[in-house]
Amino acid sequence: MPTKRDVEHTLENRDWEKLISLAKENRNILRQLMARIYVKDGLIFWRAVEALGVVTHALEQDEKKVAVEILRRYFWMLNDESGGTAWNSSEAIGSIIAHCPVTCGKFNWMLSGLLEDDSLRDGVLWGLGQMAQNAPHLVEPLDERIKPFLQSEEPLTRGLAAFIYMLMKPFQELIPLYRESGPKWKVSEEMDLGLKKDQGLLEFYQNGEVRTYHISDLWRASVISFWTKKVTIRDLETELTIASSAEGVCWLSLGSSETEEKELQSWVSRWFPGSFLIRRREPNSRAIQELKEYFEGTRRQFSIPIHSKGTPFQQKVWEELQRIPYGETRSYGELAVSVGNPQGQRAVGMANHCNPIGIIVPCHRVIGKNGSLTGYAGGLDIKQRLLELEGVRR
Repeated sequence: MPTKRDVEHTLENRDWEKLISLAKENRNILRQLMARIYVKDGLIFWRAVEALGVVTHALEQDEKKVAVEILRRYFWMLNDESGGTAWNSSEAIGSIIAHCPVTCGKFNWMLSGLLEDDSLRDGVLWGLGQMAQNAPHLVEPLDERIKPFLQSEEPLTRGLAAFIYMLMKPFQELIPLYRESGPKWKVSEEMDLGLKKDQGLLEFYQNGEVRTYHISDLWRASVISFWTKKVTIRDLETELTIASSAEGVCWLSLGSSETEEKELQSWVSRWFPGSFLIRRREPNSRAIQELKEYFEGTRRQFSIPIHSKGTPFQQKVWEELQRIPYGETRSYGELAVSVGNPQGQRAVGMANHCNPIGIIVPCHRVIGKNGSLTGYAGGLDIKQRLLELEGVRR
């Protein structure tokens, strides 16, 4: 049986694959995680909270009721009859619902009801923040319960509420939401101005680390939403990673989602500093649909907006890429001439390689002078199939 130290080691390394493997062999891992959450002692506590959601989701694939049973146990331990022994349970409940929204989404109102308990409030708000990232539709009806805490005297409470509002604003813009008193997830101009200037500091767990934020930075932060999906290009299966800002698609890559997500995180840190990278299908669904049509051979042009980020020279090269018609190719030399730098084939090649929006900005249509495929970030096998899909003969 895995020891306490074995579990601690996986938490230290955030090795979810190993932890899931251990849990599938021995369900005692869940009990160890639940016990570890009793003590709120920094980073490892938060990793245990996250791990509980991750592991529960994995086990739920084989046993559908496991997540619901854990949540019911937590809510029971919170009631007076049990003596209220579920310390730090609100964080655990939020993590499980965020990771298992399909089966556990019905507990969203019960979790938000715990906001009335001062001792649980910040944990509930943190949990709702995780839900707003993974399943915003579960948080959408809760704005009236969360809004009062934007005026809390406690920076942590106020900041967590601001974080949820920041996450929900893009969702509101995509799908306008209303109540009798007006649009949801909106605040008065006076409150908006106050939060934009709020220099209160708070710490909370996000993306594997406990980070410090100013409330004003949270309120004004932007969201980059990304999604991964398995796709088939002719006879080749691969994974697609796509990300969008409020302006349009800013990243599209093919290949191992694990590798591409790490690349995306680094790229977002450089080009969208201060933004939050959130796993969320919206606002990428329209692009995913157009890409599906492209892979099926029924679409030749894309109509979705893009938000291109790069150096001025890179942008110039990428604009030329978009002028290459479907089913045609250009050499690096021809592309260099097009951008007014006939001797700059190497620079053009580097700009082509750095293109963050594959397929839509069709860098796969650039080949060597002798017709060779040359390099492609997603791999030459993918490049070959994309050209075959478009009917290119070499």
